[in-house]
Amino acid sequence: MDKLSNILSVMEDYAVKHGIPILSKENGKLLQEVASAIQPASVLEIGTAIGYSTLLLTATIASGGKITTIEQNTERIEIARQFLSQAGVLNQVEIIAGDAGQIVSRLAGYFDLVFIDAAKGQYLDYLHKVMDKLSPGAVVIADNVLFRGWVSDDKVPPKRFRTIVKRLRAYLDFVDSDPRFKTTIWHIGDGMAVSYYQGETKT
Repeated sequence: MDKLSNILSVMEDYAVKHGIPILSKENGKLLQEVASAIQPASVLEIGTAIGYSTLLLTATIASGGKITTIEQNTERIEIARQFLSQAGVLNQVEIIAGDAGQIVSRLAGYFDLVFIDAAKGQYLDYLHKVMDKLSPGAVVIADNVLFRGWVSDDKVPPKRFRTIVKRLRAYLDFVDSDPRFKTTIWHIGDGMAVSYYQGETKT
């Protein structure tokens, strides 16, 4: 665990130095707690960045489990590979380069946990594309869903952020009202939504 903590600390410093957004420690702790409770065998992560949350998740997956993570920034992919290799967990991770909006619908198999932390205006699109790949009892975790407080605030956000705020509200409305999900919205960091998949509802 000391080795893992040391590498995470180095990654935190790297993220600050290079201006790369990663999970806050509080949100990272929640991510690990939720994931550890179900010990997923198959994880999909949308948005790798430098592999910080990926590394957190490797400590929670079932023995022989696998994380599939998608990132379109090739430079960040190489950094993530280096960190995951140093941690000795690269064999548990498949990194796919490209646009998640195009890749998710082509993925095969089922996922016990999906972590969304990529283009905020695309969260609902990602979810729709992964719905038929959720295993029974799967959990979908989305980070930054309150986006600087504007999503849950009545105040009008700056014009350049209005589309993102509108789409994040649509995401939260969906996971909060659709009977296929039971959702808790955590007001920590920039907000995190934890949605438990209840299975397809019969009409």
